[in-house]
Amino acid sequence: MHLYLLLAWEQQVKKFISIINSNPFLYIVGILFIFFVWYIISVSQGYGNIVFPTPIETFVSTGEILSSSYIYKCIGWTLLRLLIGYLISFAFSIILGVFAGYFEKLYTFLKPLLIVLKSAPTAAFIFLFLILVGSRFASIFIVILVSFPILYEAVVAGIKNIPNHLDEALRIDCGNFFYGFIKVRIPLALPYISVGLLSSFALAFKTSIMAEIISGDTNYGLGSAITSYRNSDPSNLAPIFGITLIAIVLISLVDIAISLIKHEFKVQ
Repeated sequence: MHLYLLLAWEQQVKKFISIINSNPFLYIVGILFIFFVWYIISVSQGYGNIVFPTPIETFVSTGEILSSSYIYKCIGWTLLRLLIGYLISFAFSIILGVFAGYFEKLYTFLKPLLIVLKSAPTAAFIFLFLILVGSRFASIFIVILVSFPILYEAVVAGIKNIPNHLDEALRIDCGNFFYGFIKVRIPLALPYISVGLLSSFALAFKTSIMAEIISGDTNYGLGSAITSYRNSDPSNLAPIFGITLIAIVLISLVDIAISLIKHEFKVQ
């Protein structure tokens, strides 16, 4: 009897250890840790939501924001401008990245341009686009500017890492270049492209909101919403944190969607 109880207890302990070592549990603990640090910092300020609102104050403010139709229009317009800029960037990245991956001279020719795009301050380009296209469309061009280098280099890396013997075999066995490219080359390059997609989209989303704030765009957008709430009550930062929380949730949903796609296509 005692041996049976001991074995049962040992199984429960092993089960508990496997649970706390699982990725979902660690992920949840990581989220709770962030909120714990957030709460400690906000409480240490001693000024309520004037300096650093607590998680509770932020959640309450987020609920109030989400009860208004205004925020949904802002989310829709930000995502629309983001999607337009991102699709344009992705199209150019695929075209130029594929050719640069196959032709070393073209890759060398485009390298200075990539250095300029990655090194130049984004804020400077925001003011340039404000003059050229106006505040409504400036964020679209900023998205293109920010996401293109990451997507382009991901495509180039994917193409360059296709084994030479496989590339030669495709030329012999597959008479149609485009068929071999779509059926074989793109799936092989997908691990690199998927990483570039996730990294560039999150960065483009954040930069798009920043561009809306800096440009002072009064149209709908998350950046415009932050400016609006900030101007209406400068002493209350809870709505600003609330909109930031909404943006984080949106990025997390995109992250989950891309992870599901990667899992579906067995991409590591």
